[in-house]
Amino acid sequence: MIAKVRIKPGTMSGNRESSHSQPNWKRLPIYGFILGAGVALIVLIVWFSVKGTPPSPPALTEAKPAEVQVQNRETQPAKGLPAAPPAAAQVPTESAAPLESQLAQVLAGIREANQKKDLPLLLSHYSPNFPQLQQRVQHISKTWKIYDYPKMDFKITEVKLLTKQTAEARVTWDVKAQNITTRKNKTILKTYVIRFSRESSQWRVKSLQPGE
Repeated sequence: MIAKVRIKPGTMSGNRESSHSQPNWKRLPIYGFILGAGVALIVLIVWFSVKGTPPSPPALTEAKPAEVQVQNRETQPAKGLPAAPPAAAQVPTESAAPLESQLAQVLAGIREANQKKDLPLLLSHYSPNFPQLQQRVQHISKTWKIYDYPKMDFKITEVKLLTKQTAEARVTWDVKAQNITTRKNKTILKTYVIRFSRESSQWRVKSLQPGE
């Protein structure tokens, strides 16, 4: 025997309505969030289109000019401060090569005077203050009567400028002396330390000492 169940009117329809209405109510926050995000996105797009591209940070655009200004201030002399004095001009000194050339001219004159046996020319290359100059002149005059000098070579080394008016050099003479009577030759090799003095803008032999 099947039992009959009586369903009250409205009971089933009420259950259906509650089952459908409850999910729609829960979905309202999600729809609201999506709608709000869409509105915010539209506002941002409108704002960027009106304002344009935002400017770069000032730290990036102004860094290089600031550095240039600092460098310019460092390189430019400070106003009101005296400028640094210019470097003192160096006094030109007589180099060894020109001095050696000038002393060589004196020795070349002495060689010429001995080969020509010209006493005034010889004396013009000696200083009046040369020690015992008269005795030396007399000795040279006697040797001229005995020897000719077909060869008189010299070599200058160790040139020194002692003062503006005094110089010193080591001179080695290589002389070939020929006896006038016998025509025999002899070689004379001597080294002297010669001191020169500048007199009347001309170098002259002031003294000489045998070199070691």
